[in-house]
Amino acid sequence: MFFKKFETEGLSHFSYMVGDGNEIAVIDPMRDVGVYMKEAREAGMKISHIFETHRNEDYIIGSMELQAKTGARIYISGYEDLGYVYGEKISDGHTVQIGSITIKAVHTPGHTLGHMSYAVYEKGKAQPYLVFTGDCLFMGDLGRTDFYGKENLEKMTGLLYDSIFEKLMPLGDDVLVFPAHGPGSACGISMDDRPVSTMAYERRHNIALQVNSKEEFIETFGRMRIKPQYFETMEVLNVKGAPFVGEEVVLNPLTVEEVREMMDDVLLLDVRSKEAHFGGHIPGSIFMSKDNISTFLGAIYSPEQKIVFAIDGNEGDVDELYWYCRRTGFDNLIGYLPNACKKWEEYGYELEKMPTINGKKFSEFPEDDSYTLLDIRKNEEIEPQDPEYNRINLPLQRISECLPMVSKEKPIYILCGSGERATIAASYLTMKGYVSLVITGGVRMLAALQK
Repeated sequence: MFFKKFETEGLSHFSYMVGDGNEIAVIDPMRDVGVYMKEAREAGMKISHIFETHRNEDYIIGSMELQAKTGARIYISGYEDLGYVYGEKISDGHTVQIGSITIKAVHTPGHTLGHMSYAVYEKGKAQPYLVFTGDCLFMGDLGRTDFYGKENLEKMTGLLYDSIFEKLMPLGDDVLVFPAHGPGSACGISMDDRPVSTMAYERRHNIALQVNSKEEFIETFGRMRIKPQYFETMEVLNVKGAPFVGEEVVLNPLTVEEVREMMDDVLLLDVRSKEAHFGGHIPGSIFMSKDNISTFLGAIYSPEQKIVFAIDGNEGDVDELYWYCRRTGFDNLIGYLPNACKKWEEYGYELEKMPTINGKKFSEFPEDDSYTLLDIRKNEEIEPQDPEYNRINLPLQRISECLPMVSKEKPIYILCGSGERATIAASYLTMKGYVSLVITGGVRMLAALQK
């Protein structure tokens, strides 16, 4: 059996190749599909089948482009009419033979109505060897069930319970579990960082599964969560088909004057470290380090946004930045400014500094109405001992919603876990005309001061 797991950097997305003999199947391919074709060439095998577990919301799937390049057949769920312009609809129990292995579709609704898992059987074996669980069962977590609105939350959460306890668990304790996401994905909250798991391990140790009834499961797991705005764009592109991207990085260097001329029309992303942004950045730029782009860019801005990157050095992480954006539908990438801050100053233009305050000084603030504390962590991150005077709690993914809540007449002190997210929020609010200061070190620093 041929098997290969791929992690899409920045998205915490897992895709897979599995095959036997001369043929390989790809499960949930990412948008830049060249990596699968390379693996197939090196193995001397042909990509003949593509399986989608569900309509993905957090990244553009590469099924159509991979099919165009390989001739592979695409299989999608037949349980939900979403307007797909591609793919062969299949139902529960549908099997595909690839060499000596059999891939069997298992309908596992809950995350979505049409969600499919795929069990892989070796020749002559009654129990599957592994199962691709998509966004149904993760390692240490489960797929969210809120995409159909609050009015359908109980129904969808109940369907997820049935899918796991009546469809997946009966496959057998020894079956290997391979989900579509790992820690950091917006499709879960508390995923474990493990390379592999089994059905028995998840049954015994997955916190979400430690319930005594379906009713208890619905009550404890069913809840509405943050839905980044770009998810809606992904949902459309993943049934209508997104433009093909090829394998080349198409991103050109720009001059300082070119960037100045287009500043009113583009989002200038400062992708350096937060410390570098503190020390000096191009006026009008928004801080967002490379590691945060996949998580927060689509939550705060629309995929139609034109983007220019301000980077250190001549190339830096240009290739990764390019794919991080294109995998989530941000296709209007205009270019990048190399040695951005150095060149900016060489042209005689001023840099701006980000106002900050350390945790010790903030902890000494009087309890009065002269400031606002904006805590941009998620609700589940907040502890009883965290500062709460003048606090407004709103996760970074919903930063635009805080504008009516805060006054431009007094400073806003922004708090997160370490200062990374706070710096994103501060640069965003500064652009909107607010006086924003980052509490450096975040709650980690404040917690250390309390000891």
